[in-house]
Amino acid sequence: MSGADELVFPAEFTISPLADSVVEAVGFPVHHAYVELLWLPVIGPSTAWLLRRLGSWAEACPDGVTVQLADLAGWLGISAGAGASSTVQRSLRRLVRFGLASWHGQRLEVRTMVPPISERHLRRLSPSLRDAHDRLVAGRQAA
Repeated sequence: MSGADELVFPAEFTISPLADSVVEAVGFPVHHAYVELLWLPVIGPSTAWLLRRLGSWAEACPDGVTVQLADLAGWLGISAGAGASSTVQRSLRRLVRFGLASWHGQRLEVRTMVPPISERHLRRLSPSLRDAHDRLVAGRQAA
């Protein structure tokens, strides 16, 4: 069990960008097809949508934006419950567990660029998704 598994997010917190020059050099924007094709099978649909929403907000408001947990759940079309076992809490924890966000007290730093998925996760995907990964990463490196 990781530290992320024990997090319980408060009813209100701030979203800001998670800066990482290495990921920014080799990664993909949160709204890129790579997130849907490759990260979604790893983190799940609720977490993928959450990443896209929060990453877009962090990019648009680099000084931070305050969100209400219940509103966030509603905007994603998931249960508005905000208890420790709610879908929105589990999705936020998954972002932290996979290194797509980092929790700092009342602030959630969220990636606006995602790294290519790890080799361990890539091995679990279908051959067609591994091929898509290879093409997208090669295209990113050529750019």
